[in-house]
Amino acid sequence: MDQPKLPTKVSPVEWIGPDHPGYDETGLIHYAHIPKEASLDNPAPVVVMVHGKAGDESVMWIFKQTIPAGVAIVSPRAPLPGADGGFVWFNSVNGVLQLTPEALQTGLSKLTHFIDGLRYLYPIDPDCLLLMGFSQGAAISNAFALNYPKRVLGVASLAGAMIQPFDLMPSPALNGLPVFIAHGLEDDTIPVSLAQKTRDHYQELGADVTYGEYRTGHKMTMKAIDALKEWVAERLK
Repeated sequence: MDQPKLPTKVSPVEWIGPDHPGYDETGLIHYAHIPKEASLDNPAPVVVMVHGKAGDESVMWIFKQTIPAGVAIVSPRAPLPGADGGFVWFNSVNGVLQLTPEALQTGLSKLTHFIDGLRYLYPIDPDCLLLMGFSQGAAISNAFALNYPKRVLGVASLAGAMIQPFDLMPSPALNGLPVFIAHGLEDDTIPVSLAQKTRDHYQELGADVTYGEYRTGHKMTMKAIDALKEWVAERLK
């Protein structure tokens, strides 16, 4: 199985393929950047970057620029092959984020198992975990945050939204959970209206939402990336 090339230079970085002895611990192929100073006595905070539909473990590394030095970064490959190439966290039923409870459970259980296994492979602090997802990766990250709100410092939802319908997921009291949402006004993959509904639902549950709309399509502008960098720095300072 080929190792995909990262879009930016990352050092140190390790690719955990299916033949790596650590693969079984997490259950997903992934890239990992662990700061050299991290140790069992000094575990690093960690950002899990979750790619979108038809992506893989390499595509999220463009966002490394938003993550402070000294923070571990891991990016898993979604478990299912995509119909149009790449990999997906779930297959939709009708619309990009509409799916069955079974499809949601498959993707969420794989991501949960992956996150559970990280502490056994790397010197990271599982109590200092931030999720950053793009598109479908944002949807599955939002699902994790709603199911396990006490396990995350915050969640960044980039060009994504919550799984539809909302009642597929629990509605916990989020008590100020930090949430960052950035979305393109011209996004024709996931309409901005879904990001707005996601913002409103998070706020109804008590989350502390930082929300931004940008004049772009299904991607992030440099202005959005700058806002994300500032938000991440506040969470991981």
